[in-house]
Amino acid sequence: MKFNINAESHIDIPKHMRKIQDNDFWRFAAGEWHGLYTPYVPMDSGDLFKIVNIKPKEIEHNVPYAHRVYEGDFNFRKDNHPKASRRWDEAARPTEEPKLISAMQGYIDSGRLNLNG
Repeated sequence: MKFNINAESHIDIPKHMRKIQDNDFWRFAAGEWHGLYTPYVPMDSGDLFKIVNIKPKEIEHNVPYAHRVYEGDFNFRKDNHPKASRRWDEAARPTEEPKLISAMQGYIDSGRLNLNG
């Protein structure tokens, strides 16, 4: 008997995200998302997008003014980052989220996802 094994997983990422418990996968996803939305983060010195703590499912911007910029309480220029926006993650979502999902699918297809805990 002959078995053919398809090496591609093609898990429906948006549908199954809640079921994935692997911290390495979620740290990878957070790091990817940070890189994708960085052009939407207002930039003067660059500290707002450089000084971050990336954890599984979490990106924390560690400058004192981060929340005020995120909420739009600061005026900022767009000469360094023309796409800069308040609520930069939401602004990036329409164009960057498909890229994130593709990167997450690539991680799964590579065999790096640990589904055992």
